[in-house]
This record gives sequence, C-alpha cells and structure tokens, in this order.
Amino acid sequence: MEDSKYDNKLRTKKLLAYMVKTKEAYILGFVFIILTVIVDLSGPYIIKKILDTELIDGLGPRDVEFYILLIGIYFLSVLLSTIFGYFNLYYFSKTGNKVVKFMQEDVFNHIQGLPISFYDKLPSGAVVSRITNDAKSVNLLFKVVLSQLTTSVIYAIGVYIALALIDIRLALMGLIPLPLVIIVFIDYKNKSKKYNYAYRRYLADLNANLNENIQGMEIIKAFNKEEEIYDEFDEANLKVYDEGVKFTKLFAYSGYNIMDSIYYLTIAIVLFYFGYGYLTQKYLVTIGMLYIFVDYMRKIFDHLTQAVMRGGELEKAIGSADHIFELLSLEQDDYIGKDKSELQGELSFEGVSFAYDDDDVIKDMSFDIKSGESIAFVGHTGSGKSTIMNLILGFYRPQKGSIKFDEKEIDNLDIKYMRNQIAIVLQDPYLFTGDIKSNISLFDEEIKAEEAEEALIEVGGKELLDKLELGIETPIMEKGSTFSSGERQIISFARALIRDPKILVLDEATSNIDSETEGIIQRGIERLKRGRTTIIIAHRLSTIKNVDKIFVLDEGRIVESGNHEELIKIGGIYKKMYLAQSNREI
Repeated sequence: MEDSKYDNKLRTKKLLAYMVKTKEAYILGFVFIILTVIVDLSGPYIIKKILDTELIDGLGPRDVEFYILLIGIYFLSVLLSTIFGYFNLYYFSKTGNKVVKFMQEDVFNHIQGLPISFYDKLPSGAVVSRITNDAKSVNLLFKVVLSQLTTSVIYAIGVYIALALIDIRLALMGLIPLPLVIIVFIDYKNKSKKYNYAYRRYLADLNANLNENIQGMEIIKAFNKEEEIYDEFDEANLKVYDEGVKFTKLFAYSGYNIMDSIYYLTIAIVLFYFGYGYLTQKYLVTIGMLYIFVDYMRKIFDHLTQAVMRGGELEKAIGSADHIFELLSLEQDDYIGKDKSELQGELSFEGVSFAYDDDDVIKDMSFDIKSGESIAFVGHTGSGKSTIMNLILGFYRPQKGSIKFDEKEIDNLDIKYMRNQIAIVLQDPYLFTGDIKSNISLFDEEIKAEEAEEALIEVGGKELLDKLELGIETPIMEKGSTFSSGERQIISFARALIRDPKILVLDEATSNIDSETEGIIQRGIERLKRGRTTIIIAHRLSTIKNVDKIFVLDEGRIVESGNHEELIKIGGIYKKMYLAQSNREI
C-alpha cells in the first residue's frame, strides 16, 4: 500500500477513532507525562540552587534547616517522578491494549463477512499474522512509541523553557545539536520504513509456510519430504533473518552510538564556553548552571535517543496499521438482500455460468428442484459438482444467469437468514476444538446437551456414544484427529439435523469412509432427507439409487438427467460410471 496524503489522513482518522474509544486512559496518560516532566525537571533545579546559594566554600550549608528541606524536596521529586512515570506507562499501556482489543475484534468480524474468494487467494497464516503480529505492533504504537515520543517532545519543550528562564544563553546552546538529531531521526525513520515493509511481508509468508506445513505434516512424513520442506522453510526464514540484520546495522548506526557522540560533542562545546568565560572573567558561569545544563542535556538526549529508536518502531507500527486497515477496507460480501422469507425448498438455476478465473466451470446451466425432492449431481472430477454447492450457498456469484429460491432471486434474499435454513455435510467434515456437544450445536447456547445427544443418536451415533465414557461431553482435539472419518461424519450429520434445515446439501459425504460405516451413514442420510429438499454431490453412485432425479455433469454442463433406472436405460455416461464402480467393488 503506497503512502499518500489521503492515506495518511485516512490512517490518522481511523487511529483517532480508536483512541476516542479509550480517551479516558489516553488523557490520563498524557496528564501523568506532564506531571512526570515537571517534577523530574525540578530536581536538577534544586541541586543548582544548593550548589549556587546554599553551600559556602569551606563552610558547608548556609542554613542547615533550609538545606535539609531542599534535600527532602529533591528526594520527593525523585519519588513523585517514579510514581507519575509508572501511571504514565500504565495508562498508555491500557490505551494500547484496549485499542488492540477493539481492532482485533473489528478485523475478525470483518473477515467473517469477506467473500470465500478472499480465502482462496490469501493463505490463512497471512490472515492470522495480520490479526496477531500486526495488531501487536499497533499496540506498541500506543503503549510505547506514542508514550515515548510524547514524553520526549514534552521533555524537550520543558527543558528549553527551563534553560531559557535560567539563562537564555543556555537555551541557545542547547539548540546546537538539534539539526543533527533531526537528520539522524529522519534518516533512521526512512530506512526503518523501508526495512519494515519487507520484514512484514516476509514474516507473513513465513507464518503461512509454517501453518501450511504443520497442517500437512502427515503427508510430508508419509512421502519423506522433510528435507525439501525444510529447505522451503529455510528460504522463507532466511528472508526474515536478512531483514533483521538490516535492522541491526541500522540500530548500530543510528542508535545510542551516534546520539551519545552528539551529546558529548554538545557538552564539550558548552564546557569550552564555560571555561572560556571563567578564565577570561568576561561572563559569570556558576557551578550550578554548569550542573543543570549537563543534567538537562543528559535527560533530553536520553529521551531524544529513545525518540529516534522509537521512530523506527513508529514506522513499523504505522505499516502494521496500514496492513490492518487494508484488510478492513476490503469490500465485504454484498450478496445480502433484505428478504427474510422462510424457504419452502424450491431451487432453480436459469442459464447460470461461472468461472473462478477465465475458464468457465459452470456453463449455461439450468435445472429446477421442487420442494421435498432429493436430487444428485454426479460427474468426473472437475465437472463442476462442488461449484454448484458453492453457488447454492452464496459463496460465489455467477457471472451470468440467475439462482432462485422459491422463485426469488438469491440477490434479494438475506444471505445469513437463508443459510440458517440450509445445512451442509462436507466430504471431510471440520470439527472444532471443544467437545461433541459444542460441535453439534456449533456453540449455540440454546441447544441443550440432551437435544444434541438425541440428534446424534437419530443419525446413527448411538454406538459411538456408548463407547465414550464422557458421552456427548467427550473432548475433541484440533480437527477431531482422535475420531475416525466415519465418526466425524456422524457428528456432522447430527450438526445438520439439529438445525432442521429446509434444504440439505451433502457434498460427497460417504466418499472417505469404509463400507461398514457407510451403512450407518446411509441410514443417517435417509433420516436427514426426510421432509426436506436434499441435494447430493455424489462420488459413490450406489448411494444415490433412490433419489428422485440425478443430473450428470460433464465439463460444466448437464448432459443427462433422470432417475437411476432411466439413466441406466439411456446407456450414456452415467451407466459407464456406474458399471465401472460396480466392477471395482466386485
């Protein structure tokens, strides 16, 4: 994302909007910065007063009681500076944590509304990186960077005002190093911005690589591809490392080293000036004035050094904010109408064509499904079966033609309300970390454990429940890896049944299970089909003999249609597929 004045303004506007949500904490943090600066600058002034007026050479304190009082005030200023500094950091940290909380909630909520095509193009690891790593960098923007930069600016203003009140010459000498500091700051900021952009991209690629490889570890091990995958990971990791080295060089050049050099150069100039005044007796220079200048310059350079260093983090945080706002600016699925009608179960495609890229996957397809009918789509791999499912669920929009439910255009339907009346069982059902009950209810608190258990038994899950000591509350690990394919499928059937959908979509629901389990699954399917429109995307043709109508697909077109007996009589593609499968099974 290239920077522009508009982008900068937009980013600032959005960040300010988040700050407004946490304005109480931010204002308190700002107030405590000012208090910290005031009490911190009062300490050296007290020491100056003691050195110049309260200590008499060879005699000691001029007024012992007043001297002790000043020492007490000095210690009090140190104590208050520590306390105010704590609250300053606390409230800025609170601001950062709240902003990140709001931002992560907004991002997660937004990506749930993005079209499925977004997830086809961007690896899940890259999305996770934006929600976690980039949000963490934005947290630093408020928690550390803004706090440090704000403190540095207020310290600089406070120091120069204090020096000007003591002696205008001190303030003018304090301005000598500023041009050099500004040059270092701008140089560090620009280089840091460049390195951060590359670092962020490479880190997202690394996260995506890790995510993909960890998920595919069984395949990697089964095919002995550990070495090749390691090389691929190492290449991605090396890019992140190289950008880190660039940061290290930048830090060594623009960090404490050069800032300390500028500080000592400034002190040398001032010492020469003070020494010349003392030796020539042309102007009066007190030891207290020398002390307060050195102390103030040390304070201001400590903060300026931090500001320069945080300037790089500021660019990183800004880049991360841009990364997040890029995601938030993506258009959500606008495939949402206002019609919240109850579905009756009728469905039709009229001249529908669809392409993922350039080549049409579905070509001028038309069919009608009546309410309560059971129909199946069959065809070779790539014929468009799963794409039909994606179109029915509104995951994609056709380039041509129309899709209608109960003679109503899908564009006019509230997509979320429509999906509430459709249940889907996938070829490889996804189970979430939790327990069986939560996977059936999908975390719907209104669905009781007894209802979830009843649904599971209805679709053939009694045998599964009987062998589990904790029953419906049995924990499920990531993706349900401790359950067999058939057991996961039964749980997904219960998940569909408990919603009592008007339309049921089965996407090759029996293709990954053994013949014994298939019998149980088939009974579950028959229970699910009862009283609702059922759309089956079939791999095993033996499972769809009893459906009302079968559509045979070839290269995105319907080439045959009818029930099982009718298609066998035709003697076309379906019969060849059926006989081929029957011979394999024999």
